[in-house]
Amino acid sequence: MQRVISFIVTNQPGVLSRVAGLISRRGFNIESLAAGVTSNPKLTRITIVMYADDAVIDQVIKQLDKLLDVKAIKEIPQDAGSWKELALIKAKPAGKDRSAFMNVVNSRNGRILDFGIDTITIQLIGTISFVNKSIELLDNFNIIEIARTGMVALERGDEMLYNLNL
Repeated sequence: MQRVISFIVTNQPGVLSRVAGLISRRGFNIESLAAGVTSNPKLTRITIVMYADDAVIDQVIKQLDKLLDVKAIKEIPQDAGSWKELALIKAKPAGKDRSAFMNVVNSRNGRILDFGIDTITIQLIGTISFVNKSIELLDNFNIIEIARTGMVALERGDEMLYNLNL
Protein backbone atom coordinates (compact mmCIF):
# COMPACT_ATOMS: atom_id res chain seq x y z
CA MET A 1 0.00 0.00 0.00
CA GLN A 2 1.30 3.45 -0.94
CA ARG A 3 2.00 5.55 2.15
CA VAL A 4 3.11 9.19 2.46
CA ILE A 5 5.17 10.46 5.39
CA SER A 6 5.77 14.19 5.66
CA PHE A 7 8.09 15.85 8.12
CA ILE A 8 9.81 19.09 8.98
CA VAL A 9 13.57 19.12 9.62
CA THR A 10 16.19 21.75 10.27
CA ASN A 11 17.66 23.07 7.03
CA GLN A 12 21.26 21.91 7.47
CA PRO A 13 23.78 19.98 5.35
CA GLY A 14 23.59 16.21 5.81
CA VAL A 15 20.03 15.99 7.16
CA LEU A 16 18.60 14.46 3.99
CA SER A 17 21.47 11.97 3.88
CA ARG A 18 20.82 10.92 7.49
CA VAL A 19 17.11 10.46 6.78
CA ALA A 20 17.68 8.35 3.65
CA GLY A 21 20.42 6.37 5.39
CA LEU A 22 18.22 5.56 8.36
CA ILE A 23 15.51 4.16 6.08
CA SER A 24 17.84 2.23 3.77
CA ARG A 25 19.83 0.69 6.66
CA ARG A 26 16.63 -0.95 7.81
CA GLY A 27 16.07 -2.46 4.36
CA PHE A 28 13.10 -0.28 3.43
CA ASN A 29 12.77 1.21 -0.03
CA ILE A 30 11.83 4.82 -0.74
CA GLU A 31 9.57 5.07 -3.79
CA SER A 32 9.68 8.86 -3.92
CA LEU A 33 11.44 11.59 -1.95
CA ALA A 34 10.93 15.33 -2.25
CA ALA A 35 12.55 18.02 -0.12
CA GLY A 36 12.32 21.79 -0.17
CA VAL A 37 12.78 24.79 2.06
CA THR A 38 9.60 26.01 3.76
CA SER A 39 8.46 29.60 4.23
CA ASN A 40 10.88 29.59 7.18
CA PRO A 41 14.37 29.30 5.62
CA LYS A 42 15.64 27.46 8.72
CA LEU A 43 13.28 24.53 8.03
CA THR A 44 12.85 22.01 5.20
CA ARG A 45 9.81 19.87 4.47
CA ILE A 46 10.54 16.32 3.32
CA THR A 47 7.91 14.03 1.83
CA ILE A 48 8.62 10.32 1.45
CA VAL A 49 6.46 7.78 -0.37
CA MET A 50 6.87 4.11 0.52
CA TYR A 51 4.93 0.95 -0.19
CA ALA A 52 4.63 -0.56 3.26
CA ASP A 53 2.26 -1.94 5.86
CA ASP A 54 1.33 -0.31 9.17
CA ALA A 55 4.15 -1.95 11.14
CA VAL A 56 6.84 -0.69 8.75
CA ILE A 57 5.41 2.84 8.64
CA ASP A 58 5.16 2.96 12.44
CA GLN A 59 8.78 1.82 12.74
CA VAL A 60 10.01 4.36 10.17
CA ILE A 61 8.15 7.21 11.87
CA LYS A 62 9.49 6.24 15.33
CA GLN A 63 13.06 5.99 14.02
CA LEU A 64 12.89 9.30 12.13
CA ASP A 65 11.32 11.03 15.12
CA LYS A 66 14.44 10.16 17.14
CA LEU A 67 16.68 12.24 14.84
CA LEU A 68 17.52 15.60 16.44
CA ASP A 69 16.89 17.49 13.21
CA VAL A 70 13.28 16.26 12.91
CA LYS A 71 10.88 18.85 14.31
CA ALA A 72 7.57 17.19 13.34
CA ILE A 73 6.55 14.04 11.49
CA LYS A 74 3.25 12.57 10.37
CA GLU A 75 1.76 10.15 7.89
CA ILE A 76 -0.67 11.87 5.56
CA PRO A 77 -3.44 9.48 4.46
CA GLN A 78 -4.75 9.98 0.93
CA ASP A 79 -8.26 10.80 2.13
CA ALA A 80 -6.93 13.48 4.52
CA GLY A 81 -4.39 15.14 2.27
CA SER A 82 -3.57 16.60 -1.09
CA TRP A 83 -0.90 14.53 -2.86
CA LYS A 84 0.74 15.79 -6.07
CA GLU A 85 3.75 15.07 -8.25
CA LEU A 86 5.07 17.10 -11.16
CA ALA A 87 6.43 15.38 -14.26
CA LEU A 88 8.11 17.03 -17.23
CA ILE A 89 8.09 14.85 -20.34
CA LYS A 90 9.84 15.45 -23.64
CA ALA A 91 8.57 13.38 -26.57
CA LYS A 92 9.27 13.20 -30.27
CA PRO A 93 5.94 12.24 -31.84
CA ALA A 94 6.08 11.55 -35.59
CA GLY A 95 4.27 14.01 -37.92
CA LYS A 96 0.68 12.76 -37.89
CA ASP A 97 1.09 11.43 -34.34
CA ARG A 98 1.37 14.99 -32.99
CA SER A 99 -2.41 15.38 -33.06
CA ALA A 100 -2.95 12.09 -31.21
CA PHE A 101 -0.18 13.07 -28.75
CA MET A 102 -1.92 16.38 -28.06
CA ASN A 103 -5.24 14.58 -27.51
CA VAL A 104 -3.65 12.38 -24.84
CA VAL A 105 -1.96 15.38 -23.21
CA ASN A 106 -5.24 17.31 -23.13
CA SER A 107 -7.16 14.30 -21.77
CA ARG A 108 -4.67 14.13 -18.87
CA ASN A 109 -4.92 17.91 -18.19
CA GLY A 110 -1.32 18.31 -19.33
CA ARG A 111 0.26 21.60 -20.28
CA ILE A 112 2.57 22.26 -23.21
CA LEU A 113 5.77 23.94 -22.03
CA ASP A 114 7.87 23.96 -25.19
CA PHE A 115 7.80 23.08 -28.87
CA GLY A 116 11.11 22.15 -30.45
CA ILE A 117 11.63 21.42 -34.12
CA ASP A 118 11.06 17.71 -33.50
CA THR A 119 10.03 17.57 -29.82
CA ILE A 120 7.27 18.67 -27.49
CA THR A 121 7.81 19.18 -23.74
CA ILE A 122 4.79 18.84 -21.48
CA GLN A 123 3.94 19.14 -17.80
CA LEU A 124 1.70 16.73 -15.92
CA ILE A 125 0.57 17.08 -12.31
CA GLY A 126 -1.14 14.37 -10.26
CA THR A 127 -0.64 11.43 -7.96
CA ILE A 128 2.16 8.95 -8.65
CA SER A 129 -0.35 6.50 -10.14
CA PHE A 130 -1.85 9.25 -12.34
CA VAL A 131 1.59 10.26 -13.62
CA ASN A 132 2.55 6.59 -14.18
CA LYS A 133 -0.65 5.96 -16.18
CA SER A 134 -0.11 9.16 -18.18
CA ILE A 135 3.43 8.07 -19.08
CA GLU A 136 2.07 4.67 -20.08
CA LEU A 137 -0.46 6.38 -22.40
CA LEU A 138 2.25 8.60 -23.90
CA ASP A 139 4.79 5.80 -24.30
CA ASN A 140 3.75 5.21 -27.93
CA PHE A 141 4.86 8.73 -28.84
CA ASN A 142 8.62 8.26 -28.46
CA ILE A 143 9.30 9.71 -25.00
CA ILE A 144 12.95 10.77 -24.92
CA GLU A 145 13.25 12.38 -21.46
CA ILE A 146 11.34 12.41 -18.19
CA ALA A 147 12.00 14.44 -15.02
CA ARG A 148 9.82 13.86 -11.95
CA THR A 149 9.75 15.77 -8.69
CA GLY A 150 8.53 13.04 -6.38
CA MET A 151 5.36 13.36 -4.36
CA VAL A 152 4.62 16.36 -2.17
CA ALA A 153 1.70 16.41 0.25
CA LEU A 154 -0.17 18.66 2.64
CA GLU A 155 -3.03 17.91 4.99
CA ARG A 156 -6.43 19.17 3.94
CA GLY A 157 -8.34 21.74 5.96
CA ASP A 158 -6.81 23.70 8.81
CA GLU A 159 -4.47 20.94 10.05
CA MET A 160 -0.76 21.80 10.08
CA LEU A 161 2.21 19.52 10.54
CA TYR A 162 4.28 22.22 12.22
CA ASN A 163 3.93 25.94 12.99
CA LEU A 164 6.64 27.37 10.74
CA ASN A 165 6.71 30.66 12.60
CA LEU A 166 8.32 29.15 15.71
